[in-house]
Amino acid sequence: MQLKKPTKILYTFLAVILPLSILPLMAISWKLIGIGRESMRLNERAEQLRSVVLVANELQTYIGGYRHQIAGIARTLEAVGGADVLLQQAESVRNRQLAQFLEDDANLILLGIAPRSREADTRLVAQWDSKKILGEEVRDTVGEALKAVSRRLDRTYVSTPRYIPSSNEFAIVLAHPLQVAAAPSDQSYQPAVVLAVVSLEPIFNLVNVTSASGNLNNEALLRNGSRVVFLVDQQGRILAHPDRALVYTPTNVSDWGIVAKWQDTIAIDVSAPLAEPFEIRLGNDRLPMLGSCATALIAPELPLGVIAVINEEAAYSSVTTMIWQASVLTFVTALVAAGVGILLAYWVTSPIAAVAHGARAIAGGDFARRIAVRSRSEIGQLAEDFNAMAEQIQRYINDLRFAVNENRELFLGTVKALAEAIDGKDPYTRGHSERVKMYSVLMAEHMGLSQEEIEDIQVAALLHDVGKIGIEDRILKKPAALTEEEYTIMKTHPEKGAKIMAEIPQMKKYVPGMYYHHECMDGRGYPLGLKGDQIPLMARIISVADTFDAMTTNRPYQRAMTPEVAVQKIWSFAGTRYDPSVVAALESALKAGKLDEVIHGYQVALAAGKA
Repeated sequence: MQLKKPTKILYTFLAVILPLSILPLMAISWKLIGIGRESMRLNERAEQLRSVVLVANELQTYIGGYRHQIAGIARTLEAVGGADVLLQQAESVRNRQLAQFLEDDANLILLGIAPRSREADTRLVAQWDSKKILGEEVRDTVGEALKAVSRRLDRTYVSTPRYIPSSNEFAIVLAHPLQVAAAPSDQSYQPAVVLAVVSLEPIFNLVNVTSASGNLNNEALLRNGSRVVFLVDQQGRILAHPDRALVYTPTNVSDWGIVAKWQDTIAIDVSAPLAEPFEIRLGNDRLPMLGSCATALIAPELPLGVIAVINEEAAYSSVTTMIWQASVLTFVTALVAAGVGILLAYWVTSPIAAVAHGARAIAGGDFARRIAVRSRSEIGQLAEDFNAMAEQIQRYINDLRFAVNENRELFLGTVKALAEAIDGKDPYTRGHSERVKMYSVLMAEHMGLSQEEIEDIQVAALLHDVGKIGIEDRILKKPAALTEEEYTIMKTHPEKGAKIMAEIPQMKKYVPGMYYHHECMDGRGYPLGLKGDQIPLMARIISVADTFDAMTTNRPYQRAMTPEVAVQKIWSFAGTRYDPSVVAALESALKAGKLDEVIHGYQVALAAGKA
């Protein structure tokens, strides 16, 4: 089929459609670039604020927890027998009180009791050191703590963070006043404090987690567009940073705009986080940054700044490039598609749409559908092939359905005949397997099982007593109660039935219902003593159906119960012998009148001498 020559209408269409396609696309691309960049900036701002607030709250909670803990230790020690116990029997107190704190808390470096004096004597009268820290490393800070507590007896002192060389970590010192008597004969009191050195390693870890840092140094972090979260004191010195070199070598960043902004605002409102753009000089470059800050008030007069920064130019450059690439690709694709689509639409689109529509119908199972395409091209040939294929498939499916139904009827008839032959050995159980099948199917339907599961249960229920074919008639037909030996033999019928059917590959999926239908929910059943969900659902359903039929039919050892009484009796064993959900399904079938139909059929057959 030849293409028609272009007409003036087609030229007019091209002249109109191409500008209408290209110009809006270009305008939208430019708009999307701006929107995308602003959206990323807002998202980054929100994420920064979330990060700094999170770190600030965690830091306050972390230090606050130890402040309360140290204060609690002080109150506890004051109540443990007074001054003599604390100063003269420190080892006894350690065994009973303080040592346990160090054993339970890996972040507690040192815990001790020290006298408080104007000379700032830092001798610890009781010291418990989990990391063998040298006293000289914290002596200056401990001295400051003792002086501070001397001025304020009602408050826990918190030091600024400092580096501990022996454990290679940063820590803070906390001190809380403790009243201790100097001697029994002296009525005056010599003040003392409870001292603790607490590691800040968890805060370093939190800073690393909230930073998209990897293992880069500070310059690499700032240049590659990673978000960096760090901690500063009131003077702008870095206390915690993903690049620890900035911490071990004191680094002041108070000239950074966001840090200076935080220093200016902490005196006004120490709780309000904020974010704003600023610039920093790195080498010969000036980098545009977006920064956020929040305050962690670890003590009433000790605010620390949590700062987050990111290089906006590096962070957004890749996305801007991607937007440009997508815009160019979209523009080229639209241009090519417009030209090619207009030329080929009339020749290709209509027959392809017809074939696709018909193919979808055939794929959906409508094999009577035929594709009508009047074309001598490959599309027309494809439509004819689809039609021939659909017709052939329809014939095959009809043949298969007939064969499947015929084989299934033959299979079920054989299974039913086998079950009736087994039930017929005992006049009291004649028709038992058929009724168990019907009860099982009713319960499965009320439990909402799939049709495939219901069909499997149907066959397994018919065959559940097939193992009785291997039990002697003298035991099966015995009118009196079985002896213990006879009952032991009778209990082997599930295993016998399972072995018989396991030899047939097509019957293996029915074996669980036959093998486990005498198991109990509490594990007291047989043959394996399974419990609860260890018992397959198929077997749990057949177990209830088997018991219900035994209760509602005449047996040598009992007369038939009414369905209502039988269900209540079975309910009494729910959870021990039977699955409560299965018993509930049995009761639902009873209330729906379905069980009565089966029992009525049995009674009619019994009256006619057929059951």
